[in-house]
Amino acid sequence: MTNRQFSSAPVTLLVSGASAPEPCLPTGRPPRRLDAAAVTAALARTAAHPRQPAAHPARAEEFLLVELHRAYRPDVLRAALRAVLPEASEPEPGGADQRQASAADPGSPSDGQDPGQDLLWQRAADGPAELDRVLAELGRSLAAGPRLRAVLVAERGTPGDGPDGSDGRDRPNTPDRPRPPRLFLGFAPAARGRAVELLEELRKALAHPPEPVTVPTSALQREMLRQVLGRPDHHGRHVEQLSWNWHGPLDTERFTAAWQSVIDHETVLRAAFDWDEDDTGDPWMVLHERAVPEVTRHPHGAAEWEELLAADRRRGFDLRRPALLRATLLDAPPDAEEGPATRVLLSYHHAMLDGWSVRLLLQSFYRAYLTDGVLPGGERRPDVRDHARWLRAQSTDAARQFWSTRPAATAVLPLDPDPRRPGSGRARRRLTPYEAVRLRGWAAAWGAGESSALQAAWALLLYRAAQSGRPRRPARAVRVGFAVTVSGRGIPLDGIDRLPGALRNPLPISVRVHPGTTVPQLLAALRDGVLDLAGYEWVSPGQAHRWTAGSRGPRPNSLVVLEHLPAPAHHLRLETDLAAHGIHVESPTPAGTFTAYPITLAAHYDATGGLVLTTTHDRTLLADQDAVELLSQSAHLLRAFPDLPSGLSTTEVLRSTLAGQPAPRLGEPAAAASGATDRAGPADPSEPSDHPAPDDGRPDDGPDDDRPAVRLDVLRQATRPGAGWVLLLPPPGAPGTRYPGTARGWPGPQALGVLRPVAADPPPAAYRPLLGPLLDSRTPVALVAPPGLGVTAYEIARLGAPAHPLVVLLGQEGDLTAVAELLGGHA
Repeated sequence: MTNRQFSSAPVTLLVSGASAPEPCLPTGRPPRRLDAAAVTAALARTAAHPRQPAAHPARAEEFLLVELHRAYRPDVLRAALRAVLPEASEPEPGGADQRQASAADPGSPSDGQDPGQDLLWQRAADGPAELDRVLAELGRSLAAGPRLRAVLVAERGTPGDGPDGSDGRDRPNTPDRPRPPRLFLGFAPAARGRAVELLEELRKALAHPPEPVTVPTSALQREMLRQVLGRPDHHGRHVEQLSWNWHGPLDTERFTAAWQSVIDHETVLRAAFDWDEDDTGDPWMVLHERAVPEVTRHPHGAAEWEELLAADRRRGFDLRRPALLRATLLDAPPDAEEGPATRVLLSYHHAMLDGWSVRLLLQSFYRAYLTDGVLPGGERRPDVRDHARWLRAQSTDAARQFWSTRPAATAVLPLDPDPRRPGSGRARRRLTPYEAVRLRGWAAAWGAGESSALQAAWALLLYRAAQSGRPRRPARAVRVGFAVTVSGRGIPLDGIDRLPGALRNPLPISVRVHPGTTVPQLLAALRDGVLDLAGYEWVSPGQAHRWTAGSRGPRPNSLVVLEHLPAPAHHLRLETDLAAHGIHVESPTPAGTFTAYPITLAAHYDATGGLVLTTTHDRTLLADQDAVELLSQSAHLLRAFPDLPSGLSTTEVLRSTLAGQPAPRLGEPAAAASGATDRAGPADPSEPSDHPAPDDGRPDDGPDDDRPAVRLDVLRQATRPGAGWVLLLPPPGAPGTRYPGTARGWPGPQALGVLRPVAADPPPAAYRPLLGPLLDSRTPVALVAPPGLGVTAYEIARLGAPAHPLVVLLGQEGDLTAVAELLGGHA
């Protein structure tokens, strides 16, 4: 562009690509409104003065350029351009994941966009010379590209716009008055005759932007979102962090451009969530036209790595903004012996992506980085839209029938609720490569995998915890329950193994452990139980619990995960290509996700073949020392399994391997089940989140005279340490669904719970085993009692310290509405 005196009218027509200086067209000032007559007259004047052919035939043929003097959001503009030229936005056959990476064209866009596909570029220009270069690049791309293409040019160091609509070129450019990007439309030489028609179509498309594309969320996503939306302590929940070392040079601009290219190709990375503020209806996904990666780089010494990890987790994600994935880079010391190195942290939200998905995206990212930040091809299909369509077509009849035949657990991990322990904790143990190989070979000899061994160790610990509550009593059979993860990719949808999304799914499983059960028998039962889940991997954990026979029993409150990774496509070639650039990247290491379960035991293999065990737990429900003890005993059992005689019974295995180690007697199992209810959240608005404990006197388990007479259902956790508890005493005969809605309207900082009798008319002393730690502490406790239970509340209060706790008596009939009004909420 040789003439830079741009008009301040709504449109300016210019001719570019000539070999000699060109005047602005039209020579006169166009009207303030863009209309077809003005553009036609301007084009006619250009035709009346034919120009000499260019002296340099290698230059691009002359094209038409239009500048619009109105700011549009990039997503609206991109959608309008695609509406005008739908044929230019069709993805090429094969998709991005089936293409060979090729070297980028030196004249291709610098932001990682494919010049053959994207109709809108975004550029930055320093001064008129840089602007000329950008517009010349636009002209070259139109020579054999679409008929119309736009570019948004952000000019650095230029004046700001005037508030009255003038160009404001005599006003300084200030941070609070940045100049909006300049919008240029380029018409290919063959499209000059249709310029007016195309502009009119574009004007109509911009005047009526399309509605955003929405996709219904899956049942699994809805459950995860309910566990974080509206909760003050949700930050970091369901956020996973992958970290690894990058050895060799790392170009930040190229790194960012590569992620931008991946985002442009992956619908899931341009998706975000939205929901009604009044908490009515289900949340949904919104697919945005455009999203940009968030990449932050810190020089060496600017931050400590552990502090960086903690701050990143606390930050969480804004679930209404797309690209629920971000990267943080921390430079290593510049004088490191290995040469330049950078620690990479990749964070993502499990409601949008799982670990399998992120590994797929990393493969695409490396390919894009090797090709100067450009990933060829169009959007990947299938994507989240296809998965949602498949889910909508599924009938739940067979799934209901399957889960209705599954026996519910009668024992889960006992917990020790204590609001004085805020926050979350993490611990880690490791089996050496030799120990991991021995474990894998031993499990394979019994027809199982290491995941079954991990589950067997956890089942034994739960069984041991159930027996520890029966001192000097004969051991009995117990059906223990916990949750295991399935990949969610065993469904009959073409390309599901390459589809990024939130598919990994925790599902409940239970297994009957008898004192005479051998470990191989336990392995086989767990293996078969997980295989039975394969046909219903798309069922959410809440649905599975609701449909399970005896679902009024305790809900699984612990999760066991073995990370399975996709086979890296062309992995060796990627490593070789990276090495050719002097780059070596290590295998990513997961930090461990804080899930909705009070404790999660996750295992993954590291780069050396060692098996790393990580527990993440909620300190409010489980003390650090108890979580560490459970982790250490799990690792000890896994190391001991290969050396155990096959005929040893469960009792003998526990006695020989864990003798002298404390049994996890953490709290009452019935209270533990209710404590996990709030953390895992209801699966459905109509699903009760609290149920009375079942009668444990099953024929296979025998009677249980030690079951607790009272259970605590935690409706809401405290918003700050030391806030205390508000405990509701329900009237006799109150249904289990009576109080969960109260938690939504509770405005106070205290934890909110319901004390539910399991046995009929328990005496006040029966509350002591459950409430003893609270009553003896300085934690504020308020007992809310309806008419008829005032004496009971008073006697319970006398179990604690003098003048503690506070007793609140309802003066009217203690229905749900009255309780909600007392607490300042709504039923």
